[in-house]
Amino acid sequence: MAMPAVLSKNRHPMRNTYTPVRRPAANGARKKPAPLVRSGESAARGPDIDPAALRKALIWLAGLGVVLAAFFGLSAGLMQLYRYCTTSEHFVIEDIAVEGADQLNPDEIIALSGLQKGNNSLSVHIPDIEKRLIQNPWIEKVSIKRELPHQFIISIKERNPQFWVLKEGSLYYLDRNGILIAPVESQNFQSLPTLDIGPGGEEALPYLSDFISQISSSDFPFDTSQISWLRISAGKGFELYWESKHLSLSIGFEHWRQNLRRLALTLDDIKKRNEINQTREIRAADGQVWLQKA
Repeated sequence: MAMPAVLSKNRHPMRNTYTPVRRPAANGARKKPAPLVRSGESAARGPDIDPAALRKALIWLAGLGVVLAAFFGLSAGLMQLYRYCTTSEHFVIEDIAVEGADQLNPDEIIALSGLQKGNNSLSVHIPDIEKRLIQNPWIEKVSIKRELPHQFIISIKERNPQFWVLKEGSLYYLDRNGILIAPVESQNFQSLPTLDIGPGGEEALPYLSDFISQISSSDFPFDTSQISWLRISAGKGFELYWESKHLSLSIGFEHWRQNLRRLALTLDDIKKRNEINQTREIRAADGQVWLQKA
C-alpha cells in the first residue's frame, strides 16, 4: 500500500524517512562526473620499463665499449710492433744460403730471388720470391725458409736434362717428362742423346719418363748415357741406338713394358753367348722378338 504524502503548511510535501534528501547544485549547474584521468597524469602513458632489463642493457653496452676500446688499442699496439720489427736492425739479412743448385750458380739464384743482405728479414714476402724463382726454366721446385733473425735458406730442385731436341733450328735440353728446359749453350753444355719425335710420336711423350726409368733399372744392360739417339714414332714405337755396340733397338708402343722386358732378356741371352757384337738390330713388339745379325 502506498504511503500517504504528508503536506506541510505551504502545501509542499514533507520529507519522511523514506524520502531522499535533494540538494540543489551550486548555481543551478548539474554535477559533472569525475574524470577518468587524474590531474597531472598524461592521457597517453608509455609502456612500463623493467629496471632489471635496463640495467642489463647498460651493462652490455659498457662491456661492448670496453671490448672495442681493447680491440683498437691492441690493433694500434700491433701496428707499432710491426713497424718496429720491419725497420729494426736486429732483423737485418746477413746470410743467404742456396741448396740443390747444380746447373745454376748460387749467386745467380740469389740475384734472381731479389734477396739482398742488409734488408730487413721480416719485410720479405716469401711467396713472391718463390714465384719469381720458379719462372726460371731450370728450376722445377723451390722452397724458402726464413731463419730469424739473420738468415734465409733457398732450397731448389733443378730439372735434370735427359736429351737434346732440335726445335726451330736450335738445340734445347729436354727433361724426362718431355719439357723443354733451355737452349744448349757453352756455359751449360752437357753431352746427351738426341730425341727425335716422328709422326705420331707425341702420343707416347707421356710415357717417356717411365720408359727412361725402366731403361735405367738394374735389369737393363745399359742406361741413357750409352745411347746416342732416341726416336719416337707411331710406326716403330721407341727406337734407340746403343752406340758402343752399334746396335739399333726398337720397342712397340702396345704393351711396351712387356716388350721392353723381353728385349732385356734377349740382350742378356746374346751377351752370355757372346753374340751381341754380331747383332745389328733387335725389335720387340706384339709379344715377339726379332734379331738381325751383321
